[in-house]
Amino acid sequence: MELQHRYTISYAKAYRAKQKVFEMRFGTYEDSYDNLPRMLATIAQRNPVTYYDVMHFPNPEGGPSILQRVFFCLGPCVRAFQYCLPLLCIDGTFLTGKYKGTILTAIGVDGNNQVLPVAFAFVENENADSWYWFLERVKTNVVSSRSNVCLISDRHSGILDAIEKLKHGNGASPPLWPDVHSRWCMRHLAANFYDHFKNKDLQDLFKSLCSQNQQRKFNAIWKLLDELTVKHQTATSSASSSARTAKPFSHVIQDKTKEKWALLYDTNGRRYGIMTTNHAECYNMVMRSSRGLPLVGVVEFILYGCAKYFRERYMSISTDLSNAYVLFGRTITKYMETKTDKAQIHNARLLGTRENRFEVSCRDRSRRGVRRERTVQETVIENDGTAHCSCMKPTLLHLPCSHVLAACRELSVDPTNFVSTFYTKGAIAATWNQELFGYGMVRAYTAPNEREMVHSKPSTKET
Repeated sequence: MELQHRYTISYAKAYRAKQKVFEMRFGTYEDSYDNLPRMLATIAQRNPVTYYDVMHFPNPEGGPSILQRVFFCLGPCVRAFQYCLPLLCIDGTFLTGKYKGTILTAIGVDGNNQVLPVAFAFVENENADSWYWFLERVKTNVVSSRSNVCLISDRHSGILDAIEKLKHGNGASPPLWPDVHSRWCMRHLAANFYDHFKNKDLQDLFKSLCSQNQQRKFNAIWKLLDELTVKHQTATSSASSSARTAKPFSHVIQDKTKEKWALLYDTNGRRYGIMTTNHAECYNMVMRSSRGLPLVGVVEFILYGCAKYFRERYMSISTDLSNAYVLFGRTITKYMETKTDKAQIHNARLLGTRENRFEVSCRDRSRRGVRRERTVQETVIENDGTAHCSCMKPTLLHLPCSHVLAACRELSVDPTNFVSTFYTKGAIAATWNQELFGYGMVRAYTAPNEREMVHSKPSTKET
C-alpha cells in the first residue's frame, strides 16, 4: 500500500479491512457459530457416512444456546481410512481468530506415506475430557469395528488419560475401545530428554535408540547413553560447582514403558515404523493459513482440501494400475529396489531341516578391507506366507528386509508376498478413489440467521 499508493495505514485499520473481507467471504465470527451446524448438516446430507456432533448448553442469561464443541468426519475420508494403515496420528492446534479454541485432529496414513485427514473437533482447549469426547467419536464413527488401531501422540496428560479411560473403562462403565494401542512420538520425547540433559548430541543419540530395530545395536546405544549422560552431568556439575548426583540414562527412562517409545519393543509392529506425529503436525501446518478464519471458513478449507487430495492422488496412482510391473506405491517400490540391491551382497546359507531357516551373513559397513567383519542374521521363511528375521524389520515394518530378500533368492520365492497389503497399489487406489461433494450449490453459510447458537466468550483479540 505504501509503495504503490504512497499512503501509510495503521495496523488497526489494516486489521479492520481484513476482517471486512473475511466477513464478506465467510460471514462474521459470531454468525459462524450459528451457521456451522447448518453447514455440517448439508455436508452430511450430500456425503453419506459423514457424521457430526454438536455439544451445546443453555444460555444462563436466556437466548440462544452456547456452542461448546463440534466434531465432524467426512464420509469419503471415513471410507478411505479402511484401506489405510491401522493407525492414527492425533494432535491439537490453536485457533488464531477472534475467539480462543483448539482444533483436535486425527490423521491417517496411506500405503504411500501420505496423510489422510480423518476427523476434526473444535473444542475449548486440550484436556482429558475434550480428548475423551473426541476419541470416543473417532472410535464410534471412524474406526468402528476395525481392530487393533494404534494411536500415535505426544505425552499430553489429557491424551494419555483419555486413552487409558477408553481402553480400561472408568469404574462401572465398560471400556469403549479395549483393543486400542497407544504409542508416543519420538520427537516430543526427545525434546523432553533435551530439557533434562541440555545436550544436542545426547538427544540425537536418544533418537537413534528410539528408532533402532536390532537388539544388539539397541543394547550398545543404551550402554553408551548411560556412560555419556553420567559423564555430561559430572562435567556440568563441576563447571557450575553444583553437588547434584549424576544419574545415568537408565534412571531417567526407567518409568517409561519401552513399548511406547522404542521401535524394537513395538509389539506386533503396531506403529508400522512411524515414530513421530509428523503427519498430524504436517497437516496442522497446512491448516495454518485457515486457523484464523471463522469456523465455517476452516471447515470449507478442510472440505475442498480433501477433495483436492482425492483428485490428485487418485490420478497419480491410477497411472500405475494398468502397469503389471508396478505392484506398490512409489515409496515402497523405492524401498524394495534399495533392499533388493543390498541383498545382492548378502550370503544366505540354508540350515533348516524341516523349515526354511537361513543364516544370512552381511558385510560390516563400519570397517574396510581385511578388518571388515560379517554380521549374521537368522531368517525364517514360513510355509504360511510369513517371514521372520532376527533384525526384526519384517515384524516391525511389515516389509521384507534385505536378509529375507536374500533368503527368497535362494528359495526362488517371490518376496513381494511378505509386503503388507496396505502398501499395494490397489489399496492406495481404493483409498483415494472416493467422491466428495461440496455444499456450494445448496447455499452459502455466511449470512446471519435468527441465532440458535452463540459463542460463550467475548473477543480475546484487540482490534
